[in-house]
Amino acid sequence: MTFKQYSSISSSLEHSNVNTTVRTELKKSSNSKTCRICGDKARIVNYGALSCQSCKTFFRRNGFHPQDVRPCIFDGCCEINMQTRHTCAACRLAKCLMMGMSPNLIRKEDRTISKGSSSSSSSKPNNAEQVVSKQTTTTLQLATLDILQGDQTHLDNSELALLSNIIHAYDKYSIDSQVRLAIDSLAAHPVAMHITMINPLEIMRQIYTSTRSFISSSPDFRILTVDEQTSLVERNLHGIIGLSELLFFRNTGILHNPSCMEAFTMVYGSDMMLITKNLNERLEPDSTLVKLMLITLAFSSNCLILNINEKMKDDRLLYGTFRLLGSQNVYAELFWKYMIYRCGYNESAIRFSRLIQIFLCILANFSTVFTNNEAHQKMADDAIRETKQSLTIDANEQILLWGKI
Repeated sequence: MTFKQYSSISSSLEHSNVNTTVRTELKKSSNSKTCRICGDKARIVNYGALSCQSCKTFFRRNGFHPQDVRPCIFDGCCEINMQTRHTCAACRLAKCLMMGMSPNLIRKEDRTISKGSSSSSSSKPNNAEQVVSKQTTTTLQLATLDILQGDQTHLDNSELALLSNIIHAYDKYSIDSQVRLAIDSLAAHPVAMHITMINPLEIMRQIYTSTRSFISSSPDFRILTVDEQTSLVERNLHGIIGLSELLFFRNTGILHNPSCMEAFTMVYGSDMMLITKNLNERLEPDSTLVKLMLITLAFSSNCLILNINEKMKDDRLLYGTFRLLGSQNVYAELFWKYMIYRCGYNESAIRFSRLIQIFLCILANFSTVFTNNEAHQKMADDAIRETKQSLTIDANEQILLWGKI
């Protein structure tokens, strides 16, 4: 979705999920006290639509210069609510316009403020050729950086490069696309055969492998000795795999596929799958934040609440955690600065606490699974054993940092 002019916005919305949401919102009663844009509490009509203070401020800042709003990276399919309203400015502005907000209703002094805040962009000729030229230029950049087009005052060039590398590495080793294709292929077979074509433990093993590859591609991991790498994987992989699993489930839609749910329930039980589904629904909507948290937690001294190896307490890495602290601080700072950039300080604090809460729930659930489910325990132990072997082999080979050629 591009924002060259208001007519183009309306046209693109005809083919987006925003339009469906809009029709639903417009059916609400006129005396509703709910913001038509995000669903927050609202008292008065602002610029033509009942809206909260946050959406009012957002529209005042962006209503006059839609061409400066970062394009949606999901083809205008973002859901706008209280939790996601800061995630995609393009879809939020589109919904504002569709709900009846009009730039012509913004007061003259607000127009002056809006114009002043974007003087650098308004001083340049604003025509279709420049917009096309700008879009052509941005396509030459790494696709994962599209989410940061526009204001980059909170992230310097080195941080932007690191962010791009992290996302690139995760996407390179992710199995999401392969699994989505496999799920789609189920439709070509009788429903009775679906359960025999889905192997939950093999899927989990591949998640272990992809997460391990993602972490081990980082320069901070490669500078550790093989023994230290092995220790770090053994301490943390069992714990962070749960967070990686939730992101995988959301990206692939497995939990919404009846056949897949049946297969996973047979292995993990209905109670655990219900808990997993609940956690998945509460997971942070910005996938980039989840990926940043994964790499941050990977350099913790311990992300496992079970002592599955008695020798761990004598591990020298545990007495030299300062080696991990430097690496983890870099990722933690990038995580926080990116979150503030996307959400603002107050919203970041709330979402960060939610993400921590979810991760603690994940640790508790995975400890239960690891203790009580022998099939999962064997698969996880085998995955760790394979990881140790691969680290020994990789020590004598040149590794592609961040998965790059």
